[in-house]
Amino acid sequence: MWKQSELNLKQLGLALHEYHDTHGHFPRNIADRDGKPLLSWRVLLLPYLEQEATFKEFKQMEPWDSEHNKKLI
Repeated sequence: MWKQSELNLKQLGLALHEYHDTHGHFPRNIADRDGKPLLSWRVLLLPYLEQEATFKEFKQMEPWDSEHNKKLI
């Protein structure tokens, strides 16, 4: 079981570095125009974790607990 945890952490680390290489910074929370956080930075990592289809389903200008986004959690 520990082996799987190590692999998960390695995959997360690689995703963070790939995101940084692409965007020039680490992911930040997705916020509305007033700065209120809507979605966690983790959503932005989904395409780098082989979860692009799920990423595309998120409505980024809705909060994480909107009726639509809640189904994806």
